Amino acid sequence: MAAAADPSRQPGDASPARFTPAEERALREAVAAGALPPCPRCAVPMTWRAIGGGSFGLGYQRQRDWLLCPACRRSALFDRRRGTRL
Repeated sequence: MAAAADPSRQPGDASPARFTPAEERALREAVAAGALPPCPRCAVPMTWRAIGGGSFGLGYQRQRDWLLCPACRRSALFDRRRGTRL
């Protein structure tokens, strides 16, 4: 059986699907500075989505930033308060 194609890769793209730690750090720093960064791989402006977690009445709730590239479909998810990758 043939392996399924990875949808996060473009034809001819030999780079790993996941951002490198340095790329994630640059994305996190840009968002912390209030900018919407371009994708480190394809330079297309990334889209931003806020993600809230937890249920009403519970003490656990995280606020997250999710950056998505509409072209190469890569993404990065960050915990907003700590500025770390999940």
